[in-house]
Amino acid sequence: MSEQAGFQPVKRFRQGSGPPNRAGYCSPGRQVVMLPSAGGGGRGGGQRQQPPLAQPSASPYLEAVERQRRSLPIFQARAQLLTQLRNLDSAVLIGETGSGKTTQIPQYLYEVGISRQGIIAVTQPRRVAAISLATRVSDEKRTELGKLVGYTVRFDDVTSENTRIKFLTDGMLLREAISDSLLRKYSCVILDEAHERTIHTDVLFGVVKAAQKRRKELGKLPLKVIVMSATMDVDLFSQYFNGAPVLYLEGRQHPIQIFYTKQPQHDYLHAALVSVFQIHQEAPSSQDILVFLTGQEEIEAMSKTCRDIAKHLPDGSPSMLVLPLYASLPYAQQLRVFQGAPKGYRKVIISTNIAETSITITGIKYVVDTGMVKAKKYNPVSGLEVLAVQRVSKTQAWQRTGRAGREDSGICYRLYTEDEFEKFEKMTVPEIQRCNLASVMLQLLAMKVPNVLTFDFMSKPSPDHVQAAIAQLDLLGALEHKDDQLTLTPLGRKMAAFPLEPKFAKCSVQPSLPAG
Repeated sequence: MSEQAGFQPVKRFRQGSGPPNRAGYCSPGRQVVMLPSAGGGGRGGGQRQQPPLAQPSASPYLEAVERQRRSLPIFQARAQLLTQLRNLDSAVLIGETGSGKTTQIPQYLYEVGISRQGIIAVTQPRRVAAISLATRVSDEKRTELGKLVGYTVRFDDVTSENTRIKFLTDGMLLREAISDSLLRKYSCVILDEAHERTIHTDVLFGVVKAAQKRRKELGKLPLKVIVMSATMDVDLFSQYFNGAPVLYLEGRQHPIQIFYTKQPQHDYLHAALVSVFQIHQEAPSSQDILVFLTGQEEIEAMSKTCRDIAKHLPDGSPSMLVLPLYASLPYAQQLRVFQGAPKGYRKVIISTNIAETSITITGIKYVVDTGMVKAKKYNPVSGLEVLAVQRVSKTQAWQRTGRAGREDSGICYRLYTEDEFEKFEKMTVPEIQRCNLASVMLQLLAMKVPNVLTFDFMSKPSPDHVQAAIAQLDLLGALEHKDDQLTLTPLGRKMAAFPLEPKFAKCSVQPSLPAG
């Protein structure tokens, strides 16, 4: 479909050869450990003799889950990986898409007893990822969700006193740190999808690093910290976590063919719609499509348009199951993207960047990348924060491309020219450097951080943004100045207990305060 759609094939690559995440991109002298894997293509190809499956009398579904687990590339690296992780306080692990790092490493650590003295926490930037991963791991451990394996997201806690592996959003772990800055209940914290650099994630880096250091100084149970991603600035993360060694794990390397447009696309929504239906008319119905748009409004509008057009396709055309995916979509509807389509139907998933890295969707053969994303931007002068549509970074573009090569060879249609791609920023600017910091300052003060102005951020926020955040909290009555130190007022402490923006938190607690 490439020529008639105005695309030109530029290159083929094997997943992992695009974004700069391999050991060769580390600075000279950085400690790098290359882990063995079964990353040679097919499932289980070239693997050594494996032990028999556990509990052979289990249901066919659970046996299939176990076989799939053992076919993951990380399975071959298990022994060497555990040898490294047991002996390290901190580690940076680069695991390519499809390697199995997020679901398997917590289980491996549990199986060798890391959780005997504390819970293994796995943080995720998004609630849908935390819930779906906990569900998957509980299936693999053959246990009811909420017992051995559980999750905690805002307004939903599915854990028990027996939970040893807990998936949770980074914001929820931050809230726990307000009441326990040492994170005493945890023996290991795995910071997953670290490259996303959300505002909560960046604060959590500093909180976990400080907890690890303080526990060591007090002679308490050491806190193991593992930072994971499919792609990141390896040197930055390793240096921040005290020169942590870098462990590199390859994933399945299925070839992906990339097509760029011949001309710039001034209407990326129309270009995406045309691309979807040209693929739909030509490709087998078993091959699903993933489209990246910027937000709920665009996604719902295109979903409706796709359904309307699909009703009028010629006889014999495959049926189309159009599924939107964005963060505020009810979880029950989000789950539909993980389910197989009925026979004769093709899934067309229209998503925000939530599908870039946080979740795994099987069956995707084609990716249509508009090259656009919505990102927060804050103006400290006006005090306004907006969601602006902008170009993705090169890292994000590679992540989107990689969605097409999870299980087999894939194709990515980039709705921009190669020249445009070369002008993209290499990495996404961290949220901490472009967002309103009022919530961050409120949380840090609630944790009794001695000096929020010198907090150990991985990437320092703008001084103007910090001062604007302090001024906003002062205006809300959340701060008081004592001996040249910032502390929270009684109102500020109550505001910090709410997982809301400070101005909304004040609206929630103000009525409970006595008059006068």
